[in-house]
This record gives sequence, structure tokens and C-alpha cells, in this order.
Amino acid sequence: MAKKSSKQPLTFLRKSDQNGGELEMLTTSANRKRILKRNSGHSLISKSLGRGKHAVVLGAGIAGLSIAYELLKHTNYAVTILEANNRIGGRSLTVRPGDSFTENPKNHPKTSYKQTCKFTVEDLYNQPYLNCGPGRIPSAHRDVLNYCKTLGVELEIYVMQSRSNVVYDGDKFKDKKGKPDPVVNRRLANDPRGYFSQFLYKMPELLKALENDPDKKKYKDFITSVKPLIKALSEVDDGDEKLKAWLTKFGDINKEGVFDKTSRSGYTELPGKTMLGEDENIMPKLDFSQMLDSEFWDLRFYQPDDFPWQQTSFQPKGGMDMIVKALAIEVEKLGGNIILNAAVSKIEREGKKYFVTHENDKNPVEADLCFSNMPIPLLKGKITKGLFKDEMFAHALEIVLREKDFLQPTVKVGWQSKRKYWQDPEDKNTVPIFGGISWTNHPMTQMWYPSNDYHQNLGILTGTYNFGDNATAWGKEDPQWRLDEARKGAEELHGEEFANQLDHGLTVAWQNIKTQRGGWVDWTKVDEKTKDPSLSYHDIIHIRKQMELGEPEHGSAAWCFNELQKGDNGFYIVGDQLSSLPGWQEGAITSALVAFGLATKMKGFMPPKLRQVPFTAQLVEGR
Repeated sequence: MAKKSSKQPLTFLRKSDQNGGELEMLTTSANRKRILKRNSGHSLISKSLGRGKHAVVLGAGIAGLSIAYELLKHTNYAVTILEANNRIGGRSLTVRPGDSFTENPKNHPKTSYKQTCKFTVEDLYNQPYLNCGPGRIPSAHRDVLNYCKTLGVELEIYVMQSRSNVVYDGDKFKDKKGKPDPVVNRRLANDPRGYFSQFLYKMPELLKALENDPDKKKYKDFITSVKPLIKALSEVDDGDEKLKAWLTKFGDINKEGVFDKTSRSGYTELPGKTMLGEDENIMPKLDFSQMLDSEFWDLRFYQPDDFPWQQTSFQPKGGMDMIVKALAIEVEKLGGNIILNAAVSKIEREGKKYFVTHENDKNPVEADLCFSNMPIPLLKGKITKGLFKDEMFAHALEIVLREKDFLQPTVKVGWQSKRKYWQDPEDKNTVPIFGGISWTNHPMTQMWYPSNDYHQNLGILTGTYNFGDNATAWGKEDPQWRLDEARKGAEELHGEEFANQLDHGLTVAWQNIKTQRGGWVDWTKVDEKTKDPSLSYHDIIHIRKQMELGEPEHGSAAWCFNELQKGDNGFYIVGDQLSSLPGWQEGAITSALVAFGLATKMKGFMPPKLRQVPFTAQLVEGR
């Protein structure tokens, strides 16, 4: 994302309850911060704006519903939303008993897979559900949270991590019989701290020994790497002792600086009423060589510590689609018209008017503004000659449409399961799991445990959520194959009995959903330096760090992003695809607010300009 610059102010819109849910615009530059509020007697938008005019929105995803909601609430535009599916929400798909969805794989054009949710209903007031798309709301996503507050969407805590979750590497960690064995998260979280603290405990003595080493270059190189520590030890009174005291707490090591074992990593026999923390029952420390050899950190073990996933996170009560349902209710209350089963086939323009033809009606919808919430590549074949007046916009769109890997694959699997297998395990010395994610090197990648309805006997597990090559491979197979593979991965995590009882499996490969063709976009595929499919995640990170962050070159990914974001004389693209947070609902809402500011010519509003496009693999996959 672009850094703040006095030449280019960064502006964005946000909903604010300070003024009864009215719009708020924050303008930020290097030397000023000011908030322009819609106060009584002052408006950033003309009160007559949109009177007698019509706006059409293509797609009822969260961005499409958001732009419709903002237009209807703050202007006089009439609004029609055309949705290709028989439901609203786009990728915000939550399925409950009786709901169906269909896949149409690109590699098998004549094949379709229809799946129907058959979850057993245990409580009529709390129906089981699977979030096939977005599943959590980070606390930093203020626009989503503000919408939930404004629209009355009730939230509950989404547990990103429990120290009782497990990690399976399939090789290095084995049980007494030599069989690969999952390791409880808390042991991998705490045992390394003990070892590192033991290593660092002797650091002051090591520094002094190195200082007397005849090889001064070796000393100089080492000193450079630990300069902050040396500075602290020399400037702080009793610095050596304070470091050791800190490490004693940090790593739970003894006063001699040795790591033996720590109760933070759990117990072989859980503490009871009369034996709280008996030393002999503390879990023995993991072998450091095993931990190092396992490379467990590459199984996304530290993802919960990365900023997008840091607690606290939330989920709407009853399913993620409660947000789009609330938006749709408000849109219709305000007079908006949502037409389902209205797949767009052609977008035309005559003068200042747009004409959108769809499958639900032979007569095109006429509009003064057109907002496309369709995935950008799906505009191909629907755009007609003369639609765009801005040559730069048309050129930027042409560049993006050329990239076949712009939309990225992702696969999810959901199961209904008896909760006793993770919430009430037979081994009474195993700590129950309440929420969180277990990680594995199996292609399924991860398993999510439900963060709701803990007292029910049955629960819905997200039994796979994968990306990249794994998702590509899985998406080429039929749903039953995916379920069979996910069951194998589940057996590795929790055993054969657990895997066999998994029931009512569902799976969605988003690249096979014909109105989406992917889970999110990857703008790095548009940049010449990072588009090579053979480049690894770390290769791309390295290249991006070397790229200059000046004004984007004509034709670069950042240039395309900025040109498309500006829109074209009444035509705007919205969605997380055109935001600095692709793959997140926050990005979708932010893009709608930016489009609203541009379309209404809000006083003082300027869209944020990027100097480097977002890297979705880092923002969504969390590698």
C-alpha cells in the first residue's frame, strides 16, 4: 500500500455512529488530519443528487449490496441489483439443511456437481451451518464491524487459536510405537521459548568471551547482530541480571538458566482438586532436534500471531451471511430492487446511459450509473464496443483481463461430527478443544473447530481449507474424491474412529463456481516481475521488497489498480478485488465506499492510490 505523501493525500470513507450512522470522511496527509462530518446544515453531497436517476449494480455480493445501501440512504438514486444466482451474498455463502449449490468445473464444461446440505438439526433455534466463504471478522476490520453495529447483526467470538489444537507433520513426531503422532499446540508454543531462553541466558558471558577472541572480524559481525542487546545491557542498571530475570519468566527456566520442562506445555495427568501442578505430571519437553527437523513453523503455526488474524476475531451469530441478509433487508426497505437469477449477458452504453441485458428479462435495464461487483475476468464477453470513454481505464482493464491466473483457487470441506471427539475426549488427561484451528502437512491444510453452540452434541467442522497447488489439484476432482481425501487427513489428526463418524460432508471449490471462478484475486500475477507461476511465495516477497515504490509505471499492476479504481464516467468496479484487502469482506465494503465517494463527487474526496499492489497470498493464505 502507498505510504503517506504530501503530494498524494490518502482518503477513505467510514460509517460512524457518532452522527446516527451518517457517512464520515477521513482525509489524511503528511501535515494534516481532519474529519469531515455530515452535520446539521452541512452536507458533503448535494441534497438533490440522483433525483429522477437510476443506478444498476451487477452482483449482490457484499460490495454490491453496500454500494446500493449507501446510494439509497444518502442520495435520491433509484437502485436495481442484478444477481446471477438464486441467492444473494456472492462468496458469502452459508449453507444450512436443505440449501444447495452447484459447481461447473472449467476443465469439464459438460459436468456439474450439485450438493445439498443434509446436516442433522439438533436445535430448531440454532440451525447448523457451514460458512463456505468468509468465516471470521478480524477486530481491525472496522468497516465490517461498523456495518454489523449499524445493521444490528449480532456477533460472537471466533476462536482463531486454542493451545489445545494439534499440529501434524506426518514424520518427525511419533508415538511410542513409531507411528506419526499429532503434537498439541501448547507444547510447540512453549517448549521453544524455554530452549531459546536457556540459550540466551548465557549471552552476557558469551559476549565477554567473544570480545577476547583474537578473530576480531568474527566478534564484529556478531556484535552487529546483537547491538540492541549490548546497548541495553550497558545502559540499564544491572542489565545482565534483568535480562536473566526476564528470560526466567519468558521461558520458564530455572535460576541457573536451564530449561527442564514447563507446565505451560501441559500435563501427562491433568491437575485435579488435590494435586494442582504436581511436578512429575508436567509434560516432558520436546526434543529440540525433533522440533527443528519438523519445520512445524511452515505449517502456518504462527499465523494467529500475524496481524490479520490476531485476536479478537468475530463471527455473526447464525452464520456469516447474516451480514448480507441484513444489508439486503435495508436495501429493500429503502426502495431498492434486487432481481435474482438475472445473469448479465451484455453491458452497453449510449451517450450517458447504460443498458444492461440480463437473462431474467429481454428488455435491458437503463441506468445513469453502473457498478460492477462481478469478478473482473467475468466481464469478458459482456463488454460491448464503446462502453468505456476513458482510454486509460479501458487499457488497464484489458491488461487485467489477459491474466489467466488473476483469480486464485481455494477449496473448503465441511463435516457434521459428534463434538465428544474434541470437546469431551475419552482420555480424561486430554484437554478438550473449544474452537481454534489444527494444522497439518496433509493437503487439507487445516481443520477449524466450531466457535459456537458448545453445549450441542453435534458440531460443524471446516475439514479443509486449502489454496494454491493443493486447491488446484482438489478442484479438478469430483466432490466425493475431495471428501475422501479430507477424511484421510482427519484420520491423521484425530484417529480412525473420529474420521469414520464424520457425516454429511460438503465441499466447494470456488474456481468451479461459474459466477466466481476463484476465491480471491492476486494482483501480483499482473506485474511482469512477479507473474511467473514458478515463483514461490518467498521469491515474490523478495522481488517485491526490491521493487521501487515510486509513481507506478504505465501498465504496471499498481497503475492498473489505480486506473480501474477511478472508474469511467459513471461505470465503477467494486469488490474486494479492487481494494488493498482482497479476499476479505472489509476490502469489499471499503471498495464500495470509495466508489460511492467518486460517483457522488463528494466534496474533498480522493481515492487512495497504491504504489504497490496487495499480495493476497500474504493477506489471505498467511504463509
